[in-house]
Amino acid sequence: MTPRHARLALLDRYVRIPTVSRRVTPEMVAEVRGFWREQGLSLEPLLPPDGQGTPALWGEIPGPAGAPTLLLYGHYDVQPTGELARWVWHDVPCDPFVPTYFHDDRRVDPAGLDEASLNAVTMVARGGADNKGQHLANVLGALDAARAGTLAWRVRIILDGEEEHGSPHLGEIARAHRERLAADVCVSSDGPKQKNRPTLVMGVRGMLEVHLTVENGQRTAVHSGNYGNIVANPVLPLARLIDDLQERVAELARESGAFRQEAEAAFARWEREAVWRPFLRPYVNANHFASEGTSLEQRRTVIPRAAHARVDIRLTPDTSPEAISALVHRAVADHQKAADGVTFQVRINGQPASYTSPGRPEFAWLLRLLGEQGDGPPVALPILGGTLPTWVFTQLLGIPTFVIPSANSDNQQHDVNEHYVLRHFFAQTALYSRIVSSRP
Repeated sequence: MTPRHARLALLDRYVRIPTVSRRVTPEMVAEVRGFWREQGLSLEPLLPPDGQGTPALWGEIPGPAGAPTLLLYGHYDVQPTGELARWVWHDVPCDPFVPTYFHDDRRVDPAGLDEASLNAVTMVARGGADNKGQHLANVLGALDAARAGTLAWRVRIILDGEEEHGSPHLGEIARAHRERLAADVCVSSDGPKQKNRPTLVMGVRGMLEVHLTVENGQRTAVHSGNYGNIVANPVLPLARLIDDLQERVAELARESGAFRQEAEAAFARWEREAVWRPFLRPYVNANHFASEGTSLEQRRTVIPRAAHARVDIRLTPDTSPEAISALVHRAVADHQKAADGVTFQVRINGQPASYTSPGRPEFAWLLRLLGEQGDGPPVALPILGGTLPTWVFTQLLGIPTFVIPSANSDNQQHDVNEHYVLRHFFAQTALYSRIVSSRP
């Protein structure tokens, strides 16, 4: 078996562990730890003081005496599969947790291909791109450097078990285990590359999840004819509130902050090569709206007793969760005063944005290493549109944090037919071996 075939066998085995977020069992955690133990890395489970949630897994690769510390972050939980019948690639049904391989749009057995041909192979599997394939490549690169005796850092690893549902316990874990997570720099990998080119990201947007309910005090839905003009309908007040939230957040976003000014100046050279300007402002998205007593299948002429909505608000480094939460509560209070016959309820949770300035010396260092990959000039972004829990490292632990995506641009993470082009996997392993073998 060639070295690349051996690495692919590890990836194949790793993604077969069905660690669906919120459904990770102790047996799965033990299997993940056993997998890494065989690679020479002992991972210890970390939980918050109350013992709740799925554990994060922590380990360390010793470096030279007096070496600085580099922290690698990834997550071993994965998204649910979605509709299994839709996992079909080039007319071939695929099992999300049994990797299927394709070369030139036809199914292949990679064992029968030479090493060079593996670069063009696509693996269809849940977790290949998000995030097992990415952090597997990173850690294997660090282990390669340790075996070669080229390590320039002490390398610490933290693998999150809850990233796909917001990492609700990672902050508590970090507070309880500050010494183990202490580092000079943190580098993580998640998400797609920009146009399949080497990509360096300096931050991510945060997110508030806002759960809204409006009720009219009735025990059940009532007849819209018999009770029209008598019982208040909760649907329109809720819709007006969501529309107003969009206006209020947009108004707040018009105030330019230091982050936006720096981003627009420092990253202007990449503006034509990558999408990032829309992510410099917060965004309000209504992702769920429903009224009790009706559905698309059962349309009834009733006044519902309650209406519910979920709104996600993406945050930037200059729009804090506290400021947006206060804005939401003010809007709810104003609409409560203006509405007759209904009551509003709101519940909010979420996490802040994260950002590391390109003025840090690590920025030029990582950009140079990315430029040496041979996949074209690297692209640098100030911030992603999505959310990762990197605030735990930048804000809570004070560690400059960088994201280096290694998945192909069209990998369909979170969707059916998630797929990973293997050349990115192999390139990432080599990149991380170089990262941990050099310093800024």
